[in-house]
Amino acid sequence: MTSSVLYRLTRAAGRLANRSAKDSLLGRGLLRAARAAKPAFSDSHAAGTARIKSVPLEPGSATAGIAAVNRPVFAVQAALARGPLGRGIRGLSAAAPLSGFAEGAWARVLGAAAVGLGCGMVSGHPAIGALLVVAGMALVVFDVRSLRRTARPAARLGRVRGTTWAAMALAAAAGVLAGAGPHTRAVVAAVVVVAAIGALLCRPQLVLLAVAAFPWLDWFARSYMGGLGPLWDDALLVGGVALIVWSVLVLGRDVPRSVPVSLPILVMVAVSLGSIVLNRVPNGPAVYALRVLFEPILFYFIGFLIPKDRRWVRWTVTVFVLSATLLAVHGLYQFVTHAPMPGNWVDVTETSIVTRAFSVVQNPNVLGGILAMSALVTGSLAVTRSTSGDRRLLLAAACILQLGGLAVTFSRGAWIGFVVALVAMAVLAYRRYLIAMFAAAVVVWFAAPATFTQRLLFSFSSAYAAKSATGLGRVWRWQAALEHIADKPLFGVGLGTFGGTAAYMWGYWDIWVDNFYLQMAAEGGLLLLAAFVWLLIRSAKGLVRSHALASDPYLKALAAGVFGAFVALVVADVFEADWETLSVSVAFWFLAGLATSAVLVRPRSAGEQGGGPVGAPEGAAPGGAAAAPGAGEDGC
Repeated sequence: MTSSVLYRLTRAAGRLANRSAKDSLLGRGLLRAARAAKPAFSDSHAAGTARIKSVPLEPGSATAGIAAVNRPVFAVQAALARGPLGRGIRGLSAAAPLSGFAEGAWARVLGAAAVGLGCGMVSGHPAIGALLVVAGMALVVFDVRSLRRTARPAARLGRVRGTTWAAMALAAAAGVLAGAGPHTRAVVAAVVVVAAIGALLCRPQLVLLAVAAFPWLDWFARSYMGGLGPLWDDALLVGGVALIVWSVLVLGRDVPRSVPVSLPILVMVAVSLGSIVLNRVPNGPAVYALRVLFEPILFYFIGFLIPKDRRWVRWTVTVFVLSATLLAVHGLYQFVTHAPMPGNWVDVTETSIVTRAFSVVQNPNVLGGILAMSALVTGSLAVTRSTSGDRRLLLAAACILQLGGLAVTFSRGAWIGFVVALVAMAVLAYRRYLIAMFAAAVVVWFAAPATFTQRLLFSFSSAYAAKSATGLGRVWRWQAALEHIADKPLFGVGLGTFGGTAAYMWGYWDIWVDNFYLQMAAEGGLLLLAAFVWLLIRSAKGLVRSHALASDPYLKALAAGVFGAFVALVVADVFEADWETLSVSVAFWFLAGLATSAVLVRPRSAGEQGGGPVGAPEGAAPGGAAAAPGAGEDGC
C-alpha cells in the first residue's frame, strides 16, 4: 500500500496542505487560536478533564456534609473489617492457597459428585448419566500440576489426603441421591447457587465476569428460568451493589469514593420524577420507565467500584470479547442458513436481503450495537503495541468475525455509528493509521457486495425520504416527537408514555421513535435530555482522561476502544434507541466504569490488590520495587 500511487498522492497532498496552512495568515491565526484556547478549555468544567477523578470520601478529606454521612460508614467498616468476621475471612485468604482443596482436591470432589449424579441418572436419562460418569472420572484423575504456577515442591501437589477421600465419598453419595430423586435439576441448581454465592463472597470480582457475559446469561435466564427469568438482571444489579458494600465494609478492600457520573445521574432522577409527578403518570408505566432508563446506567458503578487489579480487568475484557465473538459467529450462521425473520425488518424493495442476523438477543439492531462496540474494543487491543504474537492474531481474528457479524445485521445505524467511532478512536489514539483506514474504507466500499452498499445508500434516497415522511415512517415519528417537545418543553408529556419500551408495553404508543434523544426530550422534557447529555459528556471525559493518564499500554488501548464504543452508540441512537436496550446499554456503561476506574482508582492495599495501582505494569510494586512472590494472589 505504501508504494501505491494513491498513497503517495494522498501523502503529498497532506504535506502540501500542512505547509500551506502553516505559511498562510489564516493557518497561522487558527494555530495561534488553538494554542490560546487549549489551556482555557483543558481547565474548564465543561470541556476539560482535569477535574475528572475519583477520590476517597474519608472524613478528613471531604466536605462537612459528606463527612457527616460517611462517618457511620467508616465506623461500621472499622467494626466489621477489624472484627472477628473480617479477621476470619483474611485468615481464610492466607490459608486457602496452601490447602489441599486449592491444590487440586476440588477437581476430585467435583468429579466424585459428577460420577454419583451420573449413576443416579442412568435409569431415567442413560445418555446424560453416562456422559456425567465419563466426565466425572476424568475429573477424579485430573492432575492440576501442569496448570499451577507455584514454588512449592511438585510432590505435594495432587496428594490425596484422608479428608479428600471423605469429601469425595460424601460428594458421590449426594450425587447419587440427587440423580435418583425427582427434583434433580432443582438440587443441582441449589448447589450451584450456594457455590456461586460462596465464591462471590470470597472473590467479589467474579461478578465482573458475569456482567461481561451479560447477553448469553440473559438469554439463558429468560429461556430456562421461567417466571424468574425477567428478574435475573435486577438480581445481578442488586447482588453487584451488595458485593461492593461487602468489599468495603467487611473485606476492607476500599473506602467510599466519588464516582464521576454521580451528580448527572442524581439530576436525571430528580427531573424524571418531576416529569412523572407533573404529568400524573400511573405507577405501572412510571416504575417500568425508570427501570428501563436507569438500571443499565447503574452497572457503571459495578464496573467502577468493585475492587480489582489488572488481571481481573484483562479477564473481564477477555470474557466480553469471547461473548461478542460467539454472538457474531451465531449471527453469521443465521445469515448463511437463511434463518427466518419478520418481514417488516426490511423494506419491500430490498428483496436481496434474505436474513438479518439477530442471534440470541432477538433483534438485529441490538446485535449490531453490541458488535460495533466489541469490534472497536477488540480492534484497539489488537493494534496496540503491547499486544504481540498469538494474542494479536487471536484478537485480530475475533475482530474480523465481529465485523462480519456486524455486517450481516444490516443495521444502518450501527454501521454509521461504527464508522464515525472508528475515526474518533483513531483521532484519539491511533492517528498514525488514519491514511491506512481511509484507503481500507475505499477498498471495502468497492469490494463489498451490492446488497450491503445498496442497503446503506437506500437510506439517503428520495424514495426512502418520501416513505419516512408519510404513514408511520421514521421522519413522521420524529415530527410527532418534535410536536410534543414544542407543546411541553420542560418536563415532556410524561416519562414512559411516548415512543419507547414502556409506552409500547403499557399501550400509550405502538411504535418506537427510533431516535433516543427525541424520545427522551418528548417524554421527560429538555431538562431530562440536558441532564442525559451531561452524563454522556462526563463518561466520555472519564475515558479520555483514563487514556491520557494510563501508563499501561493495555489499559490505554482499552480506554480508547471503550471511547470508540461510546461514540458508536451516541451516533447510532440518532436512528435507534440502544440506550434503553438492556444488552447494549449494560455492556457500555459497565465497560465505561471498568475502563475509567482501572486508571483513576488506586487500590487501598497493595497486598490485597496485586502490589500497586491498577494502571501500573505487571509485577510493579509501590515505590518501584519488584512484587514479592504471591503478592499478586487476590485471596478470599
